[in-house]
Amino acid sequence: MQLNTLLDKIKSKSAEDPVFRDSLLSAYEGDDPIADFCRLCQNAGIEIYPMDIADADDSVYAAMRRSTNGGGENSPHLGWEEDIFGNFIADLRQL
Repeated sequence: MQLNTLLDKIKSKSAEDPVFRDSLLSAYEGDDPIADFCRLCQNAGIEIYPMDIADADDSVYAAMRRSTNGGGENSPHLGWEEDIFGNFIADLRQL
């Protein structure tokens, strides 16, 4: 399943269940936020794994680098654009 579809499911469940949302937000503050986040989602029946998030970050970053100034090593370092997980948590805080 596509990561965007999984994140949409998580966001919908979070909107319906404030306890679930709060537990996800608390996991973000822990020692291993992505693993804890994924474990909570799996316990709720949403199969998402840390590698899904890591792969999405890498894919987005690589695509942006290729599209900047013709790509290659001269591309500027990208900051927030590569943090899908952090951006998703920010969206959850807005619910």
